[in-house]
Amino acid sequence: MDYRIHKSELIIHNQNEFIKLIDQAHNLHQEVMNGEDSTWSYYKYNFFTLTAPSQLSHKLFIELKNLINEYIPSDQSKWMQCWINYHYPEQVLQWHNHEWDYHGYISIDPKKSRTVFTDYEIDNQVGNIYIGPGYREHEVVVDEDFDTPRITLGFDIHLNDPNKKEDLNGMFSLIPIDG
Repeated sequence: MDYRIHKSELIIHNQNEFIKLIDQAHNLHQEVMNGEDSTWSYYKYNFFTLTAPSQLSHKLFIELKNLINEYIPSDQSKWMQCWINYHYPEQVLQWHNHEWDYHGYISIDPKKSRTVFTDYEIDNQVGNIYIGPGYREHEVVVDEDFDTPRITLGFDIHLNDPNKKEDLNGMFSLIPIDG
């Protein structure tokens, strides 16, 4: 396995507080971004800056930063973008990939759903933090209908490679996460 699933006790023990925090953040996003979808405007904001100065958000940021730095032991600079996936059953993500070095997601209120990759699938459970290589096709499958938003946080990791020229202009979402 070249991916990892971490179980976050912070999310498990504070799920209701996370749902409230993300509901507020999503409402703020909708107001500031004139109703743009919080998933597809991922490059315009970062969940952790949107929720600052929340202590709960800060604790999750530290947990995620440590997990990423453990999973990717690289001397290259690491940058992360993180966004809110706030979907009803008909809005869940169809087949897509992330053109970044690494990709992951955090299950806050994933409902009964699975994330299906080409070669494996993940049963989404509260507190799961998935991280794996980028560029992997995947989709969300709803196993049981729901009437409140399915909430996950998606994230991508970018490694600075001095040998690779990249155009990241217009990316307002990347924040440093080294060490």
